[in-house]
Amino acid sequence: MAALCLLFAGAVLISSGSFFSGEPGSVSAAEAEPERTLIGRNDPDQAPLELLPGERIDLNSADAPTLQLLPGIGEGLADAIVADREENGPYSSVEDLLRVPGIGEKRLAAIRDLVTVGPSS
Repeated sequence: MAALCLLFAGAVLISSGSFFSGEPGSVSAAEAEPERTLIGRNDPDQAPLELLPGERIDLNSADAPTLQLLPGIGEGLADAIVADREENGPYSSVEDLLRVPGIGEKRLAAIRDLVTVGPSS
């Protein structure tokens, strides 16, 4: 039982980063990971199942299945985002999502850090 408790405590320390943390103010490997942009996939069968840490979805190139990886964005809203982009042109800022019916300030706040606006495709 004691060995199990030590094993659990070690796992908690490792997963929290406390065990391997360096000098105060140092950056962990996870924090130093570069931001990655996920562009749309043309084949829905190849869409990823989830966003990886630091990964963002490009609103100007993402297809509907990729947009559905965002919290609160289902099939209908994803289709609306793509349709808005096709009808009104590429997004120049993340805030342009507010022009899509069904996306308000609250929903935008929930996804703001998960999206980016790249050059129009």
